Amino acid sequence: MGAAIDLIAVAMRDGGPVMWPIALCSFLVVVVTLRKALQWVFHRLAVRAGAEGWENVLRTLRDEGREAAAARAAQATSPYAAVLAAALGRADQPFGEALEAEARGLVRRLARGLGVLDTIVTLAPMLGILGTVTGIIGSFTALGEMGTDNPTAVAGGIAEALYTTAAGLIVSICALIPLNLGRVCHKALVRDLEGAMTEAERAAEKAP
Repeated sequence: MGAAIDLIAVAMRDGGPVMWPIALCSFLVVVVTLRKALQWVFHRLAVRAGAEGWENVLRTLRDEGREAAAARAAQATSPYAAVLAAALGRADQPFGEALEAEARGLVRRLARGLGVLDTIVTLAPMLGILGTVTGIIGSFTALGEMGTDNPTAVAGGIAEALYTTAAGLIVSICALIPLNLGRVCHKALVRDLEGAMTEAERAAEKAP
């Protein structure tokens, strides 16, 4: 652990100014990944915990009508019940359209943050290439000013180029893995939500 911290400190010191935005990207990857993981886990737990309540809401919608279902949905803990309650509250809009609009809102909330990871996957290697270019420019500048008498100055630019390139690739790879896993999880969540909303529409068609 200590060796890894020392390596990071050396990379930040010798990698030049481009290492700072790369470090920011790495911080965002960690924060967004943890946030999305917790969000999806809690969403899944809420769906499972509220499964019985959701079935009761659908039964109430079928048997007693929309007003009774809205009251029961407001008390249920399922995220699907919250979507249904909000849709039933839109009295000025057809139920199907209101339900679709509220479901889209939930989908957007569940997808929030994936765009950040997608951007970092592309941005981090580009920052690494930028650091490579600035490092090589520094090396050639030192070579032009001092010739071959001071190889340390030339080596500093080469070190900057290598550190930023490696750091950019590492951050991009670390962002790509949770991004792809997140997309798979998000598709599964959306598929489950679509199934639940289809059940709600069918129950509403049978409502008195």
